[in-house]
Amino acid sequence: MPAPLITSPGRLAKIKAALALGATAFLTTLALFFGGVLEPYALKTLDLLFRRVPLPGPDPRVVLVTVDQPDVDFYKKQGINWPWPRQLYAPIIEFCRLGGARAVIFDIIYSEPSVYGPEDDQRLGEAAAQAGNVIFPFFLSREEKESGPLEAEIFQKAALEIAGPGPVGLPHYRSLLPPIPPLTAAAATLGNVEAGPDPDSIYRRLPLALPYQGRWLPFLAFAAYQRFQSPGPWRFGEGGLVKEGVRLPLDEQGRMLLKFRGPSRSHRHFSAANVIRSAYQASKGEAPLHAPREVAGAWVFVGLTAPGLKDMKPSPVAPIFTGVELQMTLLDNLLRGDFLRQAPGWLLWAWALGLAAAVSLGVFFSRRLEVTLGVFLVLGGLHLVLAVAAFRLSWWLDPVAPGVALFLAFGGATAYSYATEGRQKQFIRRTFSQYLAETVVNDLLENPDKLRLGGERRRVTLFFSDLAGFTGISEGLTPEELVGLLNDYLSRMTEIIMEEGGTVDKFEGDAIMAFWGAPLEQEDQARRACRAALRQVRALDDLNQSLRSQGLPALAMRIGLHTGEAVVGNLGSAKRFDYTVIGDTVNLASRLEGLNKFYGTAVMASEATRAECGGEVEFMELDQVAVKGRAAPVTVFAVLGTAGELSQLQAEARQEFLEGLSLYRQGRFVEAVLHFERAREHLPDPHPAEVYLERCRHYQAAPPPPGWDGVFRPEKK
Repeated sequence: MPAPLITSPGRLAKIKAALALGATAFLTTLALFFGGVLEPYALKTLDLLFRRVPLPGPDPRVVLVTVDQPDVDFYKKQGINWPWPRQLYAPIIEFCRLGGARAVIFDIIYSEPSVYGPEDDQRLGEAAAQAGNVIFPFFLSREEKESGPLEAEIFQKAALEIAGPGPVGLPHYRSLLPPIPPLTAAAATLGNVEAGPDPDSIYRRLPLALPYQGRWLPFLAFAAYQRFQSPGPWRFGEGGLVKEGVRLPLDEQGRMLLKFRGPSRSHRHFSAANVIRSAYQASKGEAPLHAPREVAGAWVFVGLTAPGLKDMKPSPVAPIFTGVELQMTLLDNLLRGDFLRQAPGWLLWAWALGLAAAVSLGVFFSRRLEVTLGVFLVLGGLHLVLAVAAFRLSWWLDPVAPGVALFLAFGGATAYSYATEGRQKQFIRRTFSQYLAETVVNDLLENPDKLRLGGERRRVTLFFSDLAGFTGISEGLTPEELVGLLNDYLSRMTEIIMEEGGTVDKFEGDAIMAFWGAPLEQEDQARRACRAALRQVRALDDLNQSLRSQGLPALAMRIGLHTGEAVVGNLGSAKRFDYTVIGDTVNLASRLEGLNKFYGTAVMASEATRAECGGEVEFMELDQVAVKGRAAPVTVFAVLGTAGELSQLQAEARQEFLEGLSLYRQGRFVEAVLHFERAREHLPDPHPAEVYLERCRHYQAAPPPPGWDGVFRPEKK
């Protein structure tokens, strides 16, 4: 019979080595965690849990009245432009009063008097005072400003009585931006709406109360909860904000981790225009679109949801999420009481240490490859199941840190076994060739010196794209159609950029900014950018076919490309691996995107980009343009395709265009017309030849002045 495991010297040495490697992996994970390296990954896995793990639906008591694009458009047709008169919001309050709403919470700051006169403000204030349950927001600022006379009234109405030492690391506010006097006086209470996102610019946590001039001022949603649901004194303690029978969990910075109920528009919502109309119909004894009883007992938020009104906050469940919906989520959590709590640190680290020790022992005492790998997979699967189960029970057990400990311990134990016993050399090589793939993320992790705080000068290729006339298109779509269309478009285009090795810098509505050449150096950066642009044009054609089949309008895009020197780096937080680019190269690429509209082209590139592509991309010179901010004209080119893509007719048409362009610059407009007419027959419409035909006819009728250099000087953007 084999000797007992614990008494065998060989096995005892293995146990000691396994435990030592497990402890090393655990300590390494601790160092990575407290060094901030794991935080971005932990936050992203939390986002994944929100999107993939079903949670209880939204509280029907929390309702939103949306000031959306259709509402703005509707009143614009009635002759009422944005911003609306304040009195236009009064029927919303009246509708809620008639229906018996619990509270009406405005997430719209009225810090300046109405442009329609004091009577306009007074009308909204009277409606709020009559209702007696209206809450208006104020804004805490870090800027130093003189205290206003309304601060005392805000302190009297909104300041909370909170005992005990507050959380550490709270922001320091220097001033307060209040609502106008009639609204401050009419409010049942008031709440702050200033809050910052997590380090990766995603909003997952919100504060309940923040200090200002020795007082605790509530966040907007908490102000409503404290005033109408759970009034009375609070105290800090037990890891949160507590009172008799109630404990609100907070992190070290005094913020509550939100428990999102679903994507944007998950809560019940009504159109502002429809609510206003319903209030008017009810006052006339007519049958309203919405009966006031639909908001009986509800907590009604009034907020801006139109994309153009700029109250968009990225969230774990949706990249486009409105600020008012964050407030609604917070109040939803407060009313339900099913808070998402972060697992205690001791539990997290005990589990991480247990996983590291278990997998190390499993590797050391497994004699077969499939058993060794099976131990790792079983422990990894158990860890993921536990994380998901905990999340469903409203606990966030961060899966990243224990997962890293598990992975490091498995890797360390396997490597040690290879070095000392040499039995699994081929397995180790195969395994680590997969784990250490040369991706951008792995390269950054292995070479942190590439992320120099403050930036470094690099040669990059900038990419700007925008949709032509998208504002007009969006006005004809419902909010759901608009958001769905925009998400579909951005997803397709972003995927192409990533497949070509590009870095997406930012989105601005329907516009995309990306670049090649950083953080990794790419010798073929210009070619990659051109390929991405051409692929996007083709992808847009496919998308347009789908849109037409759905009865939606087709889209047209413009892309600008320029290669040059720029400053690249982390210009924000030292903890964020979020590169951005600044410099003249960025400005020129942006201007090239806009210049497409003058020539009817989809993709325009600079001379520098064309030169770096060599002969691998087909270009056609378009013009010399005097770009704002540059002394010398810029030669611009249309990007037609990759090498060999042009047909013989297209190549001949390009040659005709270039000959026409040469004659045009010599002032031989009659001859140039013949070449431009032949060129437009075989290249896609709208074709830049049309632009030159119009110019030639103009100059034939009114010749240019002496010294004309043929440079195009756009008079508009």
